[in-house]
Amino acid sequence: MGKLLQYVIKERKVTILLSIILLVYGLYSYYIIPKQENPEVTSPAGMITTVFPGASATDVEKLVSKRIENEVATIDGVEKIESISNNSASIVIVTLNYEVDKDKQWDILRNKLDAVVSELPDGCWAPELDTDLMNTAGMIITLSGENYTYEQLASFAEDFRNELGKIDGVKRFELDGKLEKEVIVKIDIAKLNQYSLSVENIYDLLKAQNLSIPSGAIQTEKGKINVSAPGTFSSIKDIENLIITISSDTGGIVRLRDIANVYMDLESGSNKFKQDGRNAVLLTGYFEPNKNVVLIGNDVREQLDLLKTKFPSDVYIDEVLFQPEDVSQSVNDFVINLMQGVIFVIIVVFLGMGLRNAIIVSTTIPLTIFITFVIMGSMGIEVQQISIAGLIIALGILVDNSIVVSDAIQVYINEGMDKVKAAFEGTKEVAVPVFTSTLTTLAAFATLLALPGEAGQFAMSLPQVVMISLSVSYVVSMLVTPALASIFFQPSKPKKVRRNYLREMFDKMLVFGLSYKKTTVAIAFGALIVSLLLVLTLTIEMFPYADKDVMYLNVKSEVSGDISKTEELVMQVEDLLKNEPEVHTYTTAIGGSLPKFYLTMIPSAPSPDFAQILFKFDLSKGDRRFKDKQDFALYLQEKFERELVGGTVSVNMLAITMPGPDINIRISGEDRDRVNEVAMNIKSKLEDKSGTLNVQDDISRMQYEYVVNIDTDLATNMGLTRYDIQRQINIALYGAEASVFRKSGNEYNIVVKSDIDSKSELENLAIKSRVTEGKILLKSVATIELGKVLNTIKRYDRQASVSITSDVKPGYSVSDIQSYIEEEIKHINTSGVNITFGGEKELIVKYFKGIGVAAVGAIAMIYIILLIQFNSLLQPIIILVTVPLSLIGSILGLVITRTPLTFTVALGFASLIGIVVNNAILLIEYINQARQLGFSVHDACKDSVDKRFRPIILSTTTTLVGLIPLAMSGSSFFVPMAIGLMFGLMVATVLTMVIVPTIYSMITKE
Repeated sequence: MGKLLQYVIKERKVTILLSIILLVYGLYSYYIIPKQENPEVTSPAGMITTVFPGASATDVEKLVSKRIENEVATIDGVEKIESISNNSASIVIVTLNYEVDKDKQWDILRNKLDAVVSELPDGCWAPELDTDLMNTAGMIITLSGENYTYEQLASFAEDFRNELGKIDGVKRFELDGKLEKEVIVKIDIAKLNQYSLSVENIYDLLKAQNLSIPSGAIQTEKGKINVSAPGTFSSIKDIENLIITISSDTGGIVRLRDIANVYMDLESGSNKFKQDGRNAVLLTGYFEPNKNVVLIGNDVREQLDLLKTKFPSDVYIDEVLFQPEDVSQSVNDFVINLMQGVIFVIIVVFLGMGLRNAIIVSTTIPLTIFITFVIMGSMGIEVQQISIAGLIIALGILVDNSIVVSDAIQVYINEGMDKVKAAFEGTKEVAVPVFTSTLTTLAAFATLLALPGEAGQFAMSLPQVVMISLSVSYVVSMLVTPALASIFFQPSKPKKVRRNYLREMFDKMLVFGLSYKKTTVAIAFGALIVSLLLVLTLTIEMFPYADKDVMYLNVKSEVSGDISKTEELVMQVEDLLKNEPEVHTYTTAIGGSLPKFYLTMIPSAPSPDFAQILFKFDLSKGDRRFKDKQDFALYLQEKFERELVGGTVSVNMLAITMPGPDINIRISGEDRDRVNEVAMNIKSKLEDKSGTLNVQDDISRMQYEYVVNIDTDLATNMGLTRYDIQRQINIALYGAEASVFRKSGNEYNIVVKSDIDSKSELENLAIKSRVTEGKILLKSVATIELGKVLNTIKRYDRQASVSITSDVKPGYSVSDIQSYIEEEIKHINTSGVNITFGGEKELIVKYFKGIGVAAVGAIAMIYIILLIQFNSLLQPIIILVTVPLSLIGSILGLVITRTPLTFTVALGFASLIGIVVNNAILLIEYINQARQLGFSVHDACKDSVDKRFRPIILSTTTTLVGLIPLAMSGSSFFVPMAIGLMFGLMVATVLTMVIVPTIYSMITKE
């Protein structure tokens, strides 16, 4: 290090030139580096979807879901397994822990699912595993119009997709809501029964007569000539004219049109989309990863504006989501905060140091920041609000090293030493303590990299950026600062001594501390105990909501499996919504959810009884009836609960972490009836508690269903198998895709179904035997009765499961209500069931525990570093005393400002560990130096505080003012953290300069 330092000082022009090159390259790196609104979070969750057409929820659970669950349970790292068995579909959601290689486990699971296909019942589709649940849309555009069909709107959207898809950086566009047409072959069962054919025979004939098989070629003298034998349908008439049999009575030809109606129609049960009540199609765009979406967005915006001018005026083109603008706004806001922080820090440096020295120290700020951007780009760390927040936190700290180095150099210059030599000697003198203080700060932030779960991944770039910038700061202060000082520093002119009231206050406090050591320490730790008790008065909001004027509604119809009833319910919701003056636009998905429009939004599985509505609002309208969006959400929730008929609606705000209810109680066990009984008891207790809102359960409800009871012995005697009966009923009622009809470059499914729409018509369905070729009426071998079955069956970790969820009204404590319900559950008979708590409590335990472990790890690492530096067991402990004492200020700050305790506040607490020990390290270093010169312990303590007073106050002030823009940003995510850091640092600084010397003098002998 010494030789390198000598070289950069001697060749200072080269050093300055290289610094300028790095500065320019850093500016370029910032321009091209990928920019996002939020960091990408990869979820260790996968969803397995298996379609079993026509099967009841009970059959789906028994024959599909359980078998898939058993396969999932055999892979490594499974944290939980959840399954939902609906009519005709199974959904199994598997969540892995973060310790395993998820990509490897997904590959293993895919192989296992391929193997389980042979165990699934006939007619069941192969399971599909989707592990890309976090892929968020970059833009969503709706095209709507009252005078246009879905097909026409989709045609317009295709033009958009073709043009926008050519733009560099656009990965793909998906078109949703295009209701595909299909060819319906609706069989008249009464006519079919006259012939020795079954619905399955019609299905097989259509499949066999619509083939395109290569015929080969004939070798001739002039070469091979291909042979074609067209066998596909070219028109609807071709399908109608299909010969299905020859009448045994008349010998006449029977064609498909004689027993069926063949026509084109829209697919039944498909998802529908609406924009402000109008029929719409969605165009969803995704950007390529690791690209600057702001730059891509500029190209998209230019092309988009051009395309809009080419369409009819009555086609409405709405931008539901345009991520580049959101990213640009978010990044710009944080960059402005960063620039404000830089300006504030530079002002403080200029006020605290001489003009010449301040200029030199201030140059390290932009140089460090832009070199940090270079390293971020090389490490794949995007510019987004978390990483920029890390820069803002580090802003005030990164000048500390340069301040210490410049002060040491200035002392030698004032003593008359040559500037070049002074630069070398001053830097060498403080190199070890500055390195140690930097290392301890890095150690504190390094432990934050191990935070668990999605929140740990979400916040990871913050400690990464702080560590990068502080490392760069150390290198710059050790190499660039002395090189510049050797050119520009001059001996200080004697200054007029002015009375320093702040210094006098600290001197009096130090004198008191050194005179009354035990009393001073007792007061400090007494204040710590009081502050810890004050934590109980704080409101806990683990993760605040995103600062966006957007909400979404999840709509659930009471009528299961009927998308038309869901659409009627949605119309009710839209009517209630559009009457609110604050709401200015809304987008609706019926039969499923919208494409993933926000990082933490989890799309729902397609379901005919589910809908989702995304709406944008402006609280400045409507005479400002609501103080904030939480108040507005509460108003809407209560309105829907009061006025909506036929279903339920949950109002959701965009969450910074994975969304979910404030309170979530899961009851599971082997006996479903017992689980339901306990769940209803708990739900009633929760509903009786004031402050709860939107209390819901997901108990499986019974619905009516016609049950076909087959007399197996009688059916067998007549030559019928269960497969014959079930397959032919399935085709007749549910329908089956027999083939594909191609026309004008488009493909349309050919669906075979019947005209049965009553119990009596089903009873008179003639079932054909594969064995005897004879036909027997269904009612001859089976009875059809109306019974009740479960519409949806949910399981958790392979047991029957019910979740009771509730939100909490603003002004009420989640912790209090959680404690209440836990106490009430003790008075309920819960034998035979397991009860686990999710929601806010699960997050608090999971993430606060993670931060606590990180804090303990940081303290341990710092102690080892200090032990090596000071070669003492006690002196590191003196320094670490400042860590718990810094909590006094943080907690008082939260209480005074009525700021809730959040995840980021806890993150700030952990960050304080690395920041507050720096001053104590240099203070102890100076005390030790003074004692080596012969000072008494008492005088060494006073002398060190006297010498370190200005640098400590200056470095603390720079850190504080660097955080001011973050504290004033209005961000629900970062304001609490900034407040905790600022107040904690202020109190820690006071206590450091009093408590550290006091404890040192108590335990150190002359």
